[in-house]
Amino acid sequence: MKKEISFSKEYCPSKSECLDILEKYGTPKHVQEHCIAVSEVSSTIANELKEKGLDINVELVKSAGYLHDIARVHKIHEKVGSEYLKSIGLEDVAEVIKDHTKHKINSDIRMLDEEDILCIGDRLVIENKYVGSEKRMEYIMSKAILKYGEDSKDRLDKIKDNFVGFVRGLEDFIGEDIGDIVPDEIR
Repeated sequence: MKKEISFSKEYCPSKSECLDILEKYGTPKHVQEHCIAVSEVSSTIANELKEKGLDINVELVKSAGYLHDIARVHKIHEKVGSEYLKSIGLEDVAEVIKDHTKHKINSDIRMLDEEDILCIGDRLVIENKYVGSEKRMEYIMSKAILKYGEDSKDRLDKIKDNFVGFVRGLEDFIGEDIGDIVPDEIR
């Protein structure tokens, strides 16, 4: 009989604990690799922002990154994944991931929170590699145009331009290009 996993509300599981949780819930290997990359990018950004004086729980960002796509095989994976994590007691992590695909990132860098940082990290990664804002937004746009049609291109261009500009401002704020500070293994 498998031992049930149970944690406290504010616990931030380690990388190995997160990988065990992903395994338990049947998250495919390629999705696990994506989650690792997002966690690395997100926690790098979180560390830099914390060093600049923002009140950021870096461990929460890291755990949320590892677990954000736990249920990616489901249609509304962010909601299903959040429920999975709540069911094992990880309520704080569940709260960070519950809207990560539709979350509107706070435009005031000094007001960024853990959910914002997770979303930024996720929007800078394709599969298991950091690709930066420009390339990732092109990727998102190409999928969205297929889904919503060419009529959506102007609106999507504005979203892309806003996000690319936001990331440039974030890099100015932390004083480094994100691509220069993420771990080599995900570049």
